[in-house]
Amino acid sequence: MRESLPSYRTTHLYWKQYQSFFPEEVRLDENTVPEEEWWESHGIHLHIDRLPVADSPVKILFIHGAGGNGRLLAPYARMLQQHGYEVISPDLPPYGLSYALHGTRINYELWITLLDDLMEREYEKDGIPFVVLGSSIGGMLAYHVSVRNKHVKGLIATTFVDTSDPYMRDQIAPNRFVSRVGKRMMDIFPAVLDAVRISVKRISRMDLITNNKDLTRLIMNDPQAAATSVPLELLRTFLNKTPEVSPDRFSQCPVLLVHPEIDPMTPLQFSQPFFDRLPVEKECVILEGAGHFPIEQPGLSQLEEAVLRFLRKIH
Repeated sequence: MRESLPSYRTTHLYWKQYQSFFPEEVRLDENTVPEEEWWESHGIHLHIDRLPVADSPVKILFIHGAGGNGRLLAPYARMLQQHGYEVISPDLPPYGLSYALHGTRINYELWITLLDDLMEREYEKDGIPFVVLGSSIGGMLAYHVSVRNKHVKGLIATTFVDTSDPYMRDQIAPNRFVSRVGKRMMDIFPAVLDAVRISVKRISRMDLITNNKDLTRLIMNDPQAAATSVPLELLRTFLNKTPEVSPDRFSQCPVLLVHPEIDPMTPLQFSQPFFDRLPVEKECVILEGAGHFPIEQPGLSQLEEAVLRFLRKIH
């Protein structure tokens, strides 16, 4: 059965086109690609990229956002691996290579549960604690997971988008018809609409995912990323998710917000109210000149420096 599974090494090679947008020292090639693993849980065949490091003091769970996948983030993960940190990056279904078994319903709660259980599985193997790193809407997902899992020792996000706030829903949607009428219809008729699949490009401002038109076009056309269609149940449950612990009461771990300076998709004012309410030790670093998907300098180097400084404090 393993031979028939899809693979970024042999069957799905689109990710290779991204490498030229990253500094040469973190680009992937045949010798530096992540190890690929599969784990079946909760009706999902979960694909996991792993960049192993012997004696890593903490393990990084790297969470992609909407329109992304784990392999898209691998150059950033390699940057951390080069500094002695093991990274695992799952593909959250239906993105990347992960897929659902027949009859499995994909929703936001399933995403949280999968990530929580994945950390438990990893911790049982080696007892290494976690730092959760979320990119884009993966930042808020990282928060939800950190609330649940006692093995999380640090939380890093590029943005916090709290979709339980109606104002925030208006801002991240392409228009108010989607954020208000569309959401109301999904809430009223879930039995009818939940199974309907829709392109993520139609329900988000995916054209703003980077500030580089060539990279944006690549991501928009990636069949494992922004060209993927998602079930409306995933969108509905994402928009309705209220934090299980309000930010005012969060006490799990220190927090680092590494926010791109030039991010028209989710500008800093989207994240600031949530971040300001966190009572824990925290820091906000603005990545100069960087877009939502940060590839620009000096922001990219500032991202590396801030994350490494934070990780060294954790262990």
